[in-house]
Amino acid sequence: MLTSPIRSLALAGFLSLFALQFSFSQVIFREVPDYKIRLTDSLFFDISQTRSVISLNGKWTVQPFDDDKTQKVTISVPSIFEGEDELVFQKEFELSKAQITENTLEIVFFSINYTADISLNNTIIHRHSGGEYPFRVSLPRDILQSDRKNVLSVKLIYELNSKNSIPQKQRFLFPQNYGGIIGDVYIHLKPDFYIAKEKITATFSADYKNISLQVESLIKNNKTILNYSGIENLNDYFLLISIADADGNIIKELPGYNFTLDRNKDISITQKLNLPDSVLWSPETHSSYILKQQIFKSDSLIDNKQKLISLFELKSDEESIKLNGKDYILKGAIYYPGSETYGKLISYEQMEKDISLIKEAGFNSVRFAKSTIHPFYLSLCDKYGLFAFLEVPINGVPKGIAEDESFISRSSEFLYNYISFYGEYSSFAAIGFGGTYLPELEEHISLISILAKATKEKSNLLTYASFSGCNIQSIENLDLYGLEFMKESASSSDEKFKELQNNFGIGKIFFSSVTYPVYIGGTDGYLNEYSFEAQAKYYEEFFDYVSQTKAPAFFINSFNDYFGDYSSFICSSSDRNLYRIGLMDESRSKNRISYKVVYSKLNNLEKVTIPIGSKKDDSPMVFIIFGLLLAIFMGVLVNSGRKFRDDASRALLRPYNFFSDIRDQRIISAAHTTLLGLIIAAVVALIISNILFHLKTSLLYEHFLLAFASPLLMKTANYLAWNPLMSLLWLTAFNIVLFVIISLIIKIASLFVKTRVYIISIYFTFIWALLPAVLLIPVGIILYRVMLAGSINLYIYLGLFFVQLWVIYRLLKGIHVLFDSKPSTVYFYSIIFILALIGSVLFYFELKHSTVQYLLFAFKHFNI
Repeated sequence: MLTSPIRSLALAGFLSLFALQFSFSQVIFREVPDYKIRLTDSLFFDISQTRSVISLNGKWTVQPFDDDKTQKVTISVPSIFEGEDELVFQKEFELSKAQITENTLEIVFFSINYTADISLNNTIIHRHSGGEYPFRVSLPRDILQSDRKNVLSVKLIYELNSKNSIPQKQRFLFPQNYGGIIGDVYIHLKPDFYIAKEKITATFSADYKNISLQVESLIKNNKTILNYSGIENLNDYFLLISIADADGNIIKELPGYNFTLDRNKDISITQKLNLPDSVLWSPETHSSYILKQQIFKSDSLIDNKQKLISLFELKSDEESIKLNGKDYILKGAIYYPGSETYGKLISYEQMEKDISLIKEAGFNSVRFAKSTIHPFYLSLCDKYGLFAFLEVPINGVPKGIAEDESFISRSSEFLYNYISFYGEYSSFAAIGFGGTYLPELEEHISLISILAKATKEKSNLLTYASFSGCNIQSIENLDLYGLEFMKESASSSDEKFKELQNNFGIGKIFFSSVTYPVYIGGTDGYLNEYSFEAQAKYYEEFFDYVSQTKAPAFFINSFNDYFGDYSSFICSSSDRNLYRIGLMDESRSKNRISYKVVYSKLNNLEKVTIPIGSKKDDSPMVFIIFGLLLAIFMGVLVNSGRKFRDDASRALLRPYNFFSDIRDQRIISAAHTTLLGLIIAAVVALIISNILFHLKTSLLYEHFLLAFASPLLMKTANYLAWNPLMSLLWLTAFNIVLFVIISLIIKIASLFVKTRVYIISIYFTFIWALLPAVLLIPVGIILYRVMLAGSINLYIYLGLFFVQLWVIYRLLKGIHVLFDSKPSTVYFYSIIFILALIGSVLFYFELKHSTVQYLLFAFKHFNI
């Protein structure tokens, strides 16, 4: 049976996918050699005279959760693993009696992926509901042991799904996502009488020369009965707050604040500190201060907490984005941390190198999209002068999932934990709620509204969301509305963009993601689409357009090439899953012309010349050669004898009589039938290969395949689309196997009728029913070139569809002749079988991966 290209490819993927999903799950761990935690950064790790850190990085043991017989394996933490499994990680550590009784202890995880139960000495102390964001867990004194080793246990379940996990299973151009304890783990020791946290509110004068800081310090008394005398004097304790410059020199100090605090109680102390002639932070100056909070008892230092703070005011109004009272343009890049081998697990040195490169290029902002990050990035943004735009890694959510209460609840919880930890860093300027939102979907608008409201209740961060489409409506508590552009020029939506600026204000609409993928690498000029030169030309024109629109912000996607879990067509058949959309390659080379163009534009340097070149014809000669060979073989077969010509004429024009002859065991050449079957298999492969090669840059087609959440299916489709010769060979072989399978299915169906049907008769009937396929040989030779023009593609698909219906009709007619059954009966049961087959596959994938919802979303996304 001649099948449509999508159905044939999907069926190939389904067969492989089912084989894969029932195989044994294997977990492979990877560890970064010589990885070291940077404990020398005392401000980042909150280390002082009274506070210390015990690193739990290093050797841990791991074993499957449900298999106690399996021997424990020693691994290093942090590390990643490939595969999905339920594992138990264990780490032993020792604490002295003084460390337990005289301190408040908490364990800090910078990243665990995905859900985890954390136990201490066989007692569960925390349940991590999922997500790679950092978090803290208090260590109860009554569970800790000083006379023997303590055992920390992490029962980790790594399995992303399509409905509730963040990110989802279907992830378009997301960076790699691995399971494991991916970030640093350490115990933070603070005194038992300590400063728990502070809330800093800055008020700026009209000229922004003077700042008034309101510091609300939360102090807790966690002293044990053994360490608590019970006799406290009002003058025994006092809080001393001061501001120092980056070198530690005291600039302003408040008088000591006397207080008393009973055991197991806390107190909130609010004080104001004025800073005249203060130096404000900006990406150009990036001058920071150190806030020092100290608790003294008489002359003894009880606690010393120091925090790096950057003082600035970033606001969005209808006219512009304002930094410290002046109009400011955010020039940003989207950055995806990671490496090919270790995913997001990279060294502190590599983190700093990447951030310094972004700053060196001329950007003043960085958007961490589709991923959570190591908190050290925020410290680096403070240091180098970059605004950090963080976001919940939600992207392309179908409306049925977006309105689901469970997903909304998980998103809100994710957001709350996100802000709770990252909110301590000054460079954290804005929080996003994800991307590829469709403004026409009420469910998307409702989700954004819920998250924006929750954010404003907890913080003063700017809020933003990224939309695919310009028909945006106003959303309460949303400060910035981002527009995504993938391949198409931003200027092509100039009229709609100006309309949005008029409706919302110039300061509210920005370019959240501007992407130009590179499919074919370097060429001789920008006339060749999807080349590095075309990418450079695209960004040159974008910068010219941005200067005209007065947009308050833009983000180039992305700063560097990166690796993902799915084999996107952007990978150009590479088995490395490398997404080539960056200004730099994965090794951070500055040699790309697109980087040079952007660098020149950001730094107002001389114009970089981009070669024009000449447009190259990418039509594969293999289609023409393969088609001509098929035509020659078919010609030889036709001229091999009058018998074949007569059989072909009767099979095509009088199929009923021809199939009757097969049923009655009239002489039909098995050799001719087999050769014809091979030619038909090759013709179908030729048509499908043409269509696949045409769809290799189609975003709709990629989203269609991605809906099935199968890396194997994506990899197969990508390989076939970008390798036409191998596609012809593999699809020909697949079609031959498919022909055999369909023949066997028909044979099984024949067992339910009274008439005895021979397998050879079924074989002959099936092959000759496909005879119209050979008429497509000339079409296969020129199909890609015709589709490249794009003017009649719809009619081509309709024509192929009608040929497919014709073939199916001929096959069903042959079956009812062979079975000697009523045509209506054969048609009815055949249609039921086909619908049941398609329905069962979709039902399976809908239950497992919500595939139907993602397919509908893809069609809505691309206005189909």
